[in-house]
Amino acid sequence: MVADETHREAGLVNMQANALAELDLYLPSMTLNDYLCDVVPIHPLLVSTLDFGRPDADKALRELTSTTTEFDSDVTGRGDSYRRAQRDSSVRWTGIRQLLEIASESATEPGPPSQPRTVLDVLGGDGTLARAVREQATDLSDRVSILTGDLSGEMVERALAQGLPAVRQAANHLFLGDCAVDAVLLAYGTHHIAPQHRLGAVTEALRIVRPGGRVIVHDFDTASPMAQFFTGVVHPHTEAGHDYPHFSRELLTELFDEAGTPADVVDLYDPLIVRGATEEDVRRRMCDYVADMYGVRAFFDTLGGNDTCWRLLEQYFTHEEYLASLPDRVDYTPHPIVYPAHGAYVAEVPRSALVAIAKKVA
Repeated sequence: MVADETHREAGLVNMQANALAELDLYLPSMTLNDYLCDVVPIHPLLVSTLDFGRPDADKALRELTSTTTEFDSDVTGRGDSYRRAQRDSSVRWTGIRQLLEIASESATEPGPPSQPRTVLDVLGGDGTLARAVREQATDLSDRVSILTGDLSGEMVERALAQGLPAVRQAANHLFLGDCAVDAVLLAYGTHHIAPQHRLGAVTEALRIVRPGGRVIVHDFDTASPMAQFFTGVVHPHTEAGHDYPHFSRELLTELFDEAGTPADVVDLYDPLIVRGATEEDVRRRMCDYVADMYGVRAFFDTLGGNDTCWRLLEQYFTHEEYLASLPDRVDYTPHPIVYPAHGAYVAEVPRSALVAIAKKVA
């Protein structure tokens, strides 16, 4: 362990000595040197995991700092509206909780964990999952400690501003040391990873997870209603489009087989859930959330009101046919519904996701 820490520290110093002067801004308001000197030391999780001295780190950093993503702002795509939607961490909590429960089961030694499992959220945005744990489940915060990663400098800077440990990096070149974390999660945007980089992303995840730890990949099946919504609504009605191929059960299986670590692929219920005072209120809140989350507010504004918007959600998120095609029976809510609960109302839009779970043996 001491040798690993020494190696990481040497890597940081090497980067500062040899490359920092030539780099553009690492984050919108800071260089990598600023990040290393002012941010990393105040987050023990960053100190214990980061390694900017890895092979080809200079090249990866230059590619990173010249990259603009659709999640930087609404000018480049849907960054601002996406962050606005994510302020309410409860909407996707059902799926998030299940994924983090899977991650928390990663164990590198027998018996109950003596400290929280460290989890890298590779596609963490501005820290949605970390904030969700903080706001929704203090019990889970005793079992998982989340490091937020993202390709977007804007997203990472927003996460840091909320006091969360975060690092800007590409999924296929992680600035973390070997065996640095207990679990790695790629979720909520895995289809954004270009097909030619997906094997690299899985290989990198397996590299940085400790033996006995888990790599978890979440995405929506190419045949699922969620994927069809991306194709039929998001792609034609957003500034940046959404031309990203989703995964299938077979592709996930083949990807991990090629990486040398087989994975189990399971189905996971991952609905959108909002709460409000009346039926009309929760339908409006759901339509507003979807409009911001997927950058389609301008299109939704042309639909003529919440009733038409809700009917569009019913059209795309009806799951009966898809659920009937699954290899095992699952008891998911089959279509968007509104129902009373605890003196208020709930709107629930079902989503069925695929999750690949691989355990690192050595």
